[in-house]
Amino acid sequence: MRQRFKFIQKTSLTARMFTLFISLSILVVVIMASFSFYFYNKAVKHDFQTITGEASERLSYHLEFYLKQMLQSTGTMITSTLTQEWLKGERPFTSDEVNELYKAFEMYISFNFREIVNLYLVSSDKRVLALNPLKNNDYSYEPWFQQVPSGKTTALPTYRTSNGQPVMSMMIPVYSTQDVNLIGNLVVEFSLSEVTGTFMKSRLGANGFFFMLSDQDTVIYYPNVNWLGLPRQETELASLDLTNLSKSTIQTWEGRKSLVDVTRVEQTGWYIVAIVPYQEIASGLNSAINSSIITVAIIIICLIGIIPLILRKFIEPVKRMKSAMERVSRGDLSVRVEHISDINEFQSLSLSFNKMVEQLTESIQLVAELELKEVKLQLHQQEATIHALQNQINPHLLYNTLGIISGIASIEDSPLIGTISQNLADVYRYAASFSNMEVKLRDELTILRKYLDIIHVRFPKSFNSKVVIHEKYLDARILKLTLQPLVENAVKYGVEARGGGGAIIVTAYAEANDLIIEIADNGPGIDEAKQRTFRQELLVSSSDDPIHGRESLGLPNVHNRIRLKYGEHYGVAIHSFPGRGTVTSIRIPLKAKESAAEG
Repeated sequence: MRQRFKFIQKTSLTARMFTLFISLSILVVVIMASFSFYFYNKAVKHDFQTITGEASERLSYHLEFYLKQMLQSTGTMITSTLTQEWLKGERPFTSDEVNELYKAFEMYISFNFREIVNLYLVSSDKRVLALNPLKNNDYSYEPWFQQVPSGKTTALPTYRTSNGQPVMSMMIPVYSTQDVNLIGNLVVEFSLSEVTGTFMKSRLGANGFFFMLSDQDTVIYYPNVNWLGLPRQETELASLDLTNLSKSTIQTWEGRKSLVDVTRVEQTGWYIVAIVPYQEIASGLNSAINSSIITVAIIIICLIGIIPLILRKFIEPVKRMKSAMERVSRGDLSVRVEHISDINEFQSLSLSFNKMVEQLTESIQLVAELELKEVKLQLHQQEATIHALQNQINPHLLYNTLGIISGIASIEDSPLIGTISQNLADVYRYAASFSNMEVKLRDELTILRKYLDIIHVRFPKSFNSKVVIHEKYLDARILKLTLQPLVENAVKYGVEARGGGGAIIVTAYAEANDLIIEIADNGPGIDEAKQRTFRQELLVSSSDDPIHGRESLGLPNVHNRIRLKYGEHYGVAIHSFPGRGTVTSIRIPLKAKESAAEG
């Protein structure tokens, strides 16, 4: 009876899974039939836009390169003495000199661009010297003559000459070689042969093509030469909507549904338009839909025959895996899943399960070790505080004595001794109060300035110091007695090493959520061996070893206290530059007005 119940249970599961797979397959067919056209049409537009965008970039680059070459080739001609003198107009030119200019024009064309139709020199006072002059010498109707000089090279879109030839032109400003003032323009008028060749090479399928419009909506290039130079609204192109620059559109052109894409050329402000019949791009749509339907139908037929066989091989391994996972959930981490199936996926699953149990066991052990390490770190932090307190050699007696000395200095009219003893007393009084380990940065800077005043008394003429910290950082929290030991280290290795003739600058800046405080000196710097010693001390102070045996308020101790308080991301760093000085920096979290009892 039990075996029969298991058989019924398996058959029921098989039937449910079989029904699910068949239902999903039918749903796939319906979805593909409903959305294939939509997604394919969207993909066609995207691919078309990508292709035309890349092609338009190539066309734009070629045109820009062509114009740039033409511009560079005129350098010698516009800087020649005859050209400069004619444009300035300071004296009349002889016929021989004019002929020399004509020869220079003809030589330029023969050696550079044979598609050039005409060359014009246009002075600032609108005098014109043309290689091929007009019969009446009236150039006022020429587009380049009406152009306001801008001092920049300007490409003029297609227009027609007096004999009806479509041309483009480029206005090149000419500056005096003596005083760099604008003295006129060189106008290069050229045919569209090079532009036409470039566009003819960039075809889109069998019937697709490109054309170009100016920013004034005139036709720069189109396969039908009769439209060149005309406003678009005077041609059949007026029927196209070219306002959408963000995506391709489907429009009717010459009685056919076509894809239209518009790309703006940033350098000139002109527009490159691509048109291609939709059927040329989307010819595979019906084939793709039919292929998809046939494929899904074959899959469904295969599923009907194969699913029951597959499900039988899946059920038993799943049940064994379930049993093993239930044992793990009850806390039995000794369970392992042996070979449960010949299917690679189940073998991989069993290996992953065994690895997961092993990692879980290791994680439990690791958590226990981390908890133990955390306890050790807390003990080390307490030990650092106690050790720092032990090193305060009866400071109360010391700063009380310094107070007496300050009083005597006042009576004896010795303000210098009074100042230094009072500052020293304040420093030791501040150091003696460890009831609050974290203070505001402004309090730490107050004590630091008193310490610097003492150094100024020691080196009154040669020592300089400066504390430049923005007031917005003054409420940041910092461990007490963090800055003074580092400045003392800078005095020892930077100022004393130069006989007192040095400077110390203290600055601060924010970096992400951290505050960086830098103490810089201009001393002789620290040699590489000493730097390695300092870094080794900082490294040792960051370990789990006790800190006994090192200076309680030295660099290693400050580094260790910061890391114990804020984490391993924070601490002290030293960067020295031999012969130029040393920069010691502190990184702490940027915290302001954090609640902490102040001593």
